[in-house]
Amino acid sequence: MVTTSRPPSRWLGWWLRWSWRDFRSHWIAIVAIALVLAIGTGVYAGLGSTAEWRRQSNDASFAALEMYDLRVTLSPGTFVEQGQLLGAIGSIDDAESVRAVAERLVVDSQVDTQTIGEGESVLVPARLVGMTFESPQPVDDIWVRDGTAPSADPADRNAVLEVKFADQHGLPTTGTVSVAGGRAVTYTGLGVAPEDFFYEGPQGTVFAAGELAILYLPLAAAQDISGHDSMVNDAVLVLVDDADSDAVAAELTDAISRLGASATISSRADADAVRVLYEDIDNDQRFWNALSALVLFAAALAAFNLINRIVEAQRREIGIGMALGVPRPQLAIRPMFIGVQVAVLGTIAGLGVGFLVGNAFGDLLESFLPLPEHRTPFQYDVYFQAAMLGIVIPIAASAVPVWRALRVEPIEAIRTGHLAARSNRLTGWTGRFRLPGSTMTQMPIRNVLRTPRRTAFTAIGVGAAITALVAVLGMLDSFGRTLDQGNDEFTKGDADRVVVQLDTFHPAGSPVVAAISDAPTVGRIDAGLRLPATALAREPADNIDLLVEFVDFDNAVWAPTVVEGTTTISGDEPGILLARKAADDLGAHVGDTVTLRHPIRTETGGFSITDTPLVVAGIHANPIRTFAFLDLADSERFGLEGAVNVVQAYPSGDATRSDVQRAVFGLPGVTSSQPVARISEAIDEALDQFLSFLIVTAGAVMILALLIAFNSTRITVEERRREHATMRAFGLPIRTVLGVVVKESAIIGVLATAIGLVGGVVFLQWMLTSLATTTVPDVGIDVYLSPTTILIAAIVGVASVAATPLLLVRRLRRMNLPSALRVVE
Repeated sequence: MVTTSRPPSRWLGWWLRWSWRDFRSHWIAIVAIALVLAIGTGVYAGLGSTAEWRRQSNDASFAALEMYDLRVTLSPGTFVEQGQLLGAIGSIDDAESVRAVAERLVVDSQVDTQTIGEGESVLVPARLVGMTFESPQPVDDIWVRDGTAPSADPADRNAVLEVKFADQHGLPTTGTVSVAGGRAVTYTGLGVAPEDFFYEGPQGTVFAAGELAILYLPLAAAQDISGHDSMVNDAVLVLVDDADSDAVAAELTDAISRLGASATISSRADADAVRVLYEDIDNDQRFWNALSALVLFAAALAAFNLINRIVEAQRREIGIGMALGVPRPQLAIRPMFIGVQVAVLGTIAGLGVGFLVGNAFGDLLESFLPLPEHRTPFQYDVYFQAAMLGIVIPIAASAVPVWRALRVEPIEAIRTGHLAARSNRLTGWTGRFRLPGSTMTQMPIRNVLRTPRRTAFTAIGVGAAITALVAVLGMLDSFGRTLDQGNDEFTKGDADRVVVQLDTFHPAGSPVVAAISDAPTVGRIDAGLRLPATALAREPADNIDLLVEFVDFDNAVWAPTVVEGTTTISGDEPGILLARKAADDLGAHVGDTVTLRHPIRTETGGFSITDTPLVVAGIHANPIRTFAFLDLADSERFGLEGAVNVVQAYPSGDATRSDVQRAVFGLPGVTSSQPVARISEAIDEALDQFLSFLIVTAGAVMILALLIAFNSTRITVEERRREHATMRAFGLPIRTVLGVVVKESAIIGVLATAIGLVGGVVFLQWMLTSLATTTVPDVGIDVYLSPTTILIAAIVGVASVAATPLLLVRRLRRMNLPSALRVVE
């Protein structure tokens, strides 16, 4: 043993040699535990980096394209001569605060991609943005990801097609599309302006991506195509650094009014792209933080338990050292080195896992949101936190059993096997009952009950990993089931139904509606109304924006499915159908009254905003809280009796949804047409982004759970080594010994699976009720575990734990029985 007479360099080298000897004896367990810890810390580091990456990418992208500080948008339908907006802006008192300015023409249109000739043609609303294409553009530049941009030559008539729309529909880098009026526009590249990194879809559509085609054209080309020669209706400004934007905005309002026009002055912060992209960072990060904390907790708990058990196996050697008079601090060094070995390997591997997870997430972010700048710098602070956890956890795990061994008398530490076993309430209680079966049948159960602390920690360690696995897979199940429910509700009756949005309110018997009905590919129509509205909550911040649709519940082919309540209420008051998510967020039940803030048509034909109390008649089946429904007969209370602005068109005969869209494309009064099947597809695509991140995490958690299950069982076999040698010495075949180990492991696996399923459901419920409300606030998601998820949990928790001893048959077969049985008591 080590004595104090040795020089420090010699005894340090001696301990290092002992450490290397221990590593060779336990290298499989040490490496496996290090990988367990690496996955926990790596997922924590990888997920923790995404928020800063997104924030830096957004900052750099908006800066690279010189996004405007202020935007001047003339009232709808208002245009002024080109140059007048520039003159008005130059006339303000704080004109020196404007560093750059550009006039634009922004008009609505429609796009048909049939002329491209690849795949199914797309007919969607469009936005034409006429602008200058200087190099570099002083304000609101266009990032061209693929292809080329139009030149600065005013005669250039080419365009850039918005990249997200092109990606959504698989359009090529160059091509020709048709816009309203049958004009052909050739686009030579795919790109995006900074305010369109995220944008709202046109009225009547649910999601923006794929439902709005934005074409960036030279100003003269946009003026020619739209019929607004030499006219503009929009301007964007970049201010100097110390400018007072509020003062400049006020002066701009006065200057525009002197032109005889009115305008909305908006700031960069008002843009949907800025608001949504930055708000989503914090909302999403709270979700990932909770998920990564769960994975890290599972890994830490398992690593703590596994290291504890390895070091506990050296308790006898510590007792012998104390009996020989070796100072106790020196005795603590050797077993502590196991924790250090795991810490070093786990930290190094954790950095690698974090790098891989981070890269996977970075690639997903880049594919889902095209930006000119994607920044993924190494996050030293996050990885430092992960490294510290990877160091502290294993060292603490090894210190606990060492401390427990050193604080007892040497004789207590030396005792092993049956001499070290202590009675407990479980063994005392079960000892009074005779278990069925032979001794070999009873032995696994007795072993589990004989060491309840070890059994509990092992089951909890494996159960923690299964908790993380069930939570992640359950999230995928819950989202998938929600998508299926939404798809079923949207497409019931006729999946080829097309929602046609009109430009304004028209009488039900108007020529616009008649033209849609008479289209050769349209078999039947149901006309209705759609109005934007707001359901008022107790706190203004909790108000919910709704799209209220008026449906003829008695005669329409499609009507919402009512899962609670009814479509009508007694009396003369109108009843509204809400989504379950909307009702829960408002704290309303069937029969309660909610206040709806909505537009109402006045006697003069104009519109004003009013608040109307409505009784919640029922809950509909759509999981998206945005949708609400009223009976078409109640439209008179909104001043819209006999008026419609949306038409549900059903194909005739063998016609397809594309045939219906093409038939109504270009009809006077039609602004957009959207197949209901496309709505459900858009929901799938929007949530696929979120699910892809979960799939990456699920893969890491699956590996974590299998590693924990394997290592727990392997250490159990090591701990039972002397018992197995005794059984072999009495002539029992290996299959009998192995059967005892498999049964004991299976019992622990069942306990671990039960713990994991319960813990996973609890954590999943918390995630969906607290965090998912901010990550996907408009979708109601219920907890759901599929049979597949339960089967996977059982395979990991029971089958893998029970099957692990089969991997150790060779070790049992080659066991040195005299060496295993040589114990001096």
